[in-house]
Amino acid sequence: MRIIRIALFVMASIMIVVGVSMMINGSLEMYPTSEQQDKAHIAGAVLAFVWGIISILTWICRKKVKCFGL
Repeated sequence: MRIIRIALFVMASIMIVVGVSMMINGSLEMYPTSEQQDKAHIAGAVLAFVWGIISILTWICRKKVKCFGL
């Protein structure tokens, strides 16, 4: 159980970094349009927010044995 929580926390941390990178850099295409840039910024914000919530929940549940079925 502990390994699952640690793996989930590590994965969430990596995805938060990817989301923030997408918010800063936007689309990584050679000549992106403004619409593609906007979509990349929104997707990065969603990734960072969702995985941030997941990492907070795993941090809160770190001492509980049965939390969210893990």
